[in-house]
Amino acid sequence: MIRTLNVKIIASLGPSSAEPATIEALARAGASGFRINFSHGSKEFWDKLVEGVRAAEKAVGRPITLIGDLRGASVRIGDLEKEVIVRKGDAVKFSLKPEEGSIPLPVREVFESVEVGDLIVMDDGRSMLRVIDVGADWFLAVAVTDAVIRSRKGLVVRGKDLGLPTLSDYDIDCLRYACSKGFDYIGLSYVRRRDDVEVLKSVMKEIGCSAGLIAKIETAQAVERIDEIVRAADAVLVARGDLGMNLGLERVPEAQTRIVEAALRAGTPVIVATQLLESMLSSPVPTRAEVVDVTVAVREGVDALMLTGETAIGKYPVEAVKWLARIAKAAERGEIRRYREVGDLRRRFAKGIVELAEDLGSKLLIYSFSGRLAVNASILRPRTPFYVAVGNWGLARRLTILWGIRPVVVEAGTYEEGLERAYETLLASDELRLGDLVTMAYGISGDEQIIKLRRVARAPNTS
Repeated sequence: MIRTLNVKIIASLGPSSAEPATIEALARAGASGFRINFSHGSKEFWDKLVEGVRAAEKAVGRPITLIGDLRGASVRIGDLEKEVIVRKGDAVKFSLKPEEGSIPLPVREVFESVEVGDLIVMDDGRSMLRVIDVGADWFLAVAVTDAVIRSRKGLVVRGKDLGLPTLSDYDIDCLRYACSKGFDYIGLSYVRRRDDVEVLKSVMKEIGCSAGLIAKIETAQAVERIDEIVRAADAVLVARGDLGMNLGLERVPEAQTRIVEAALRAGTPVIVATQLLESMLSSPVPTRAEVVDVTVAVREGVDALMLTGETAIGKYPVEAVKWLARIAKAAERGEIRRYREVGDLRRRFAKGIVELAEDLGSKLLIYSFSGRLAVNASILRPRTPFYVAVGNWGLARRLTILWGIRPVVVEAGTYEEGLERAYETLLASDELRLGDLVTMAYGISGDEQIIKLRRVARAPNTS
């Protein structure tokens, strides 16, 4: 049976969700996509996760999206033998090179930019330190809050663009790995402007990588340039953890709304991530505040919700997905924000078929070779069941995490053949039933366009 939840769920994979049985359970609980963070783990570990995702896809019988996250221009702590516990008021030394008694920070640009008085923020804003002394390749900071410092955790110097390159050699190595494994999307961390997106696109083109590009919005610069970024990327992600560290927690809600609205106006898919169900790292049930937060995000009209630590390192990964699906389903009973501004011919056509299906109270079936009509229809947030048939699993995986799309894989040589085969497939799977009205359409092609309206008047042909 095809999932009926309109907003999609993406689960981050990690130590808590590495086993194939757990990945399959997450998919059955409602996950439409999985994310692997290349800042953690090894290629051998990632291989295991990729194999688990593809095995889960076969087990549940539907396309599943696979996303790989690059570090981008982020700053991360080096490797520590063990976590360092710091109390408020303690002095902490950060150094460029490994040094006994200091925290390794192997990013020279930080030491070239940091000044006395700067605020260092870590752990999604939970940990803060104030710089009190600076050397050529070290600085000393006093803890403003209690903190636990761990290997490879992100760090920001609030209010500063450190001028880091868009991609490191490590990122390019990870990119080659992801493309060789058939990842569906590549997420770029710390996008600051359109140029960062174009740099990654150029490298992807050079190596023959056809994955989609997700721009992760984590900085003040990105929020200010959001209109140019959403037009350049295939999707954007509201990374609330780093946004909170860079902007301050009180500015995150405003930033989230601004990013989501810009994406919807541009017709670009948008994902919200970080601390959706943070309490479920250690609790089998979410808090009331988390339920409200998720409900707000769903009703803002986002395409997908991404769990991070909850499923990667939390104690209750499967329960977290089940709760997120439960909350989202309830939230969808309310009014979902929709943008139906007039655009080019393709967007006008999508608007026409969506509103026709809604006005008639029919289901909507689209056949697409490229996926463009599917994206244009999805961004309108149809108020009717919405099926998209495509000719291959790769494209189906790309579309799976978009709002409302129920993907069907049907090979066909022409649009008309594709529509008919998709119709028979839905009929056979009981998605279409006797008496249903179906609006059938395909992407704009040639000089003549056909839209079909069909009443289901027979049982499926099982011969």
